[in-house]
Amino acid sequence: MVLNLRKLSDDRFLFAITQMLTFTLVKRRMKKLIVVFTLLMTAPLALFAQNVVSAEEQAAIKKLVLDESKAFYARDFEKWSNSYRIVPQTYLAFVDNGKSIQYESWDKIKVAMEHYFDNNPNPTKPSEVNREHYSFRKVNPTYIWLTFDQTKVIGGKKEFTKELRIVEMVKGEWKIVNRTGFVMQTNTSKVSEEVSTNKKVKASEEGKKETKKASEKGEEKPKKVTEKKKTMEKES
Repeated sequence: MVLNLRKLSDDRFLFAITQMLTFTLVKRRMKKLIVVFTLLMTAPLALFAQNVVSAEEQAAIKKLVLDESKAFYARDFEKWSNSYRIVPQTYLAFVDNGKSIQYESWDKIKVAMEHYFDNNPNPTKPSEVNREHYSFRKVNPTYIWLTFDQTKVIGGKKEFTKELRIVEMVKGEWKIVNRTGFVMQTNTSKVSEEVSTNKKVKASEEGKKETKKASEKGEEKPKKVTEKKKTMEKES
């Protein structure tokens, strides 16, 4: 804004100065408002990007869950404990039919699990394990909250649990700091039915194979005798 101040009267001069100052102040405030608005708009996006769990992180944490489970059933305490962060804040709990066990601090977990492994030294393996509905939430760059559904069959018992893991990045590796499981349903009869059905299917398939072999050898397939024919034979 360029003005010829010499040609203006005192009143008009003061008015022009006021306008110039107002314009300058408004312009500066607008710049600040634009900067603040930009920061407000981009900050949530930056925070959201930080909270996204990458595919690589998800794969590494799933492997951690799998390795911890395998080491437990193999009764390998050294490998099992390697999945955890050895700190007083580490927590382990399991809830089943209103009964629960929980250990607060690694020292208590270590004593309890060493005792369990000593009293149950024989390795075992579930006949079926299925984990699904994974949900990841990054609390901060080094802490991730994970929940998932787990179904497993072991010793003829089918068990459905809700699982929670909180993991922490320690020297480039994810470690478990919270392992909690809730048993939602246990069903032994269903497993027995499934095993019985599988046996029947297997027996049927083997019968078909034997019949096919006999047919290929030219042997005559034995005919079934009906109940009516049996009765007639008895009467005769």
